[in-house]
Amino acid sequence: MQKLALGLYNVPRDQVKVVIDAGLGAGLRHFDFASFYDNEAECGAALRSWLSAGHSRSELFVTTKVWTTDLGDPAAAVRSAEISIAELGLGAVDLVMVHWPMPGKHVSAYLALEELVRSGKARALGISNYSPADYEELMKSASIAPIVNTFENNPLLYRKEWCDFFQDRGVVVQAYKPLQRGGPVLSCEPVQAISERCGRSPAQVCLRWNLEKGNAVVFKSLTPSRIQENVDVFDFSLSAEEVAALDALTTEEVRAEAQSHWEQRRSGTDAPWGPGLRPEKRTLEA
Repeated sequence: MQKLALGLYNVPRDQVKVVIDAGLGAGLRHFDFASFYDNEAECGAALRSWLSAGHSRSELFVTTKVWTTDLGDPAAAVRSAEISIAELGLGAVDLVMVHWPMPGKHVSAYLALEELVRSGKARALGISNYSPADYEELMKSASIAPIVNTFENNPLLYRKEWCDFFQDRGVVVQAYKPLQRGGPVLSCEPVQAISERCGRSPAQVCLRWNLEKGNAVVFKSLTPSRIQENVDVFDFSLSAEEVAALDALTTEEVRAEAQSHWEQRRSGTDAPWGPGLRPEKRTLEA
């Protein structure tokens, strides 16, 4: 998997091809999809169009995720992943992830998803939004270790303990919301100051900060020029002092807010399904 991935969360279906084409044109080959995003058929069509121009499937790294509504029944988790694989139409996917570690459900769902690797429908498994405790619970039963854990990580929400824990165990840390979806992190004074010194955009500074930590990053943009800008982060670096200044931006108040959101989301009560998508639509043709 590449250090940078393009995420398709909340990308309207009629804009998917433009976004994916921009990512491909910028050199991205890792694409982050999910049943929750309600656009996997369009994502698959865009990638198949690119492949039809003579490119190889082996150039791509494709991720999908199983949403919380499908974690209660292990068979439903497998079925959800199989539907995503079918909608993408790319053959085996490179990575299937459990989107959120719902208490009492995520372990049995993950164990069921291991069969997708054994059957060749997926090449690897991953986890998303897992705390160290969730991971330890999972690894008491898992036969196939997850290769990556994706969770929110940016200078205003630096989860140092999580990053250290997973890196120490050989699990790739992939940061999502590295730019807070264009939020306050881009306008805070230390980021702005480093941006001016480096001659780079605030977004590039924040992306580079995660890369300096050894993390992979998944970002999202609807704008081709910004996608290209976000990819151009490998020809400069941050000093140790600059990294430390960004590390110090996370406050206990922000940590508490993030913890509350994390607990609510993993319970499955605040976002039962993706935009416009209903479980009854997630079916395979007979």
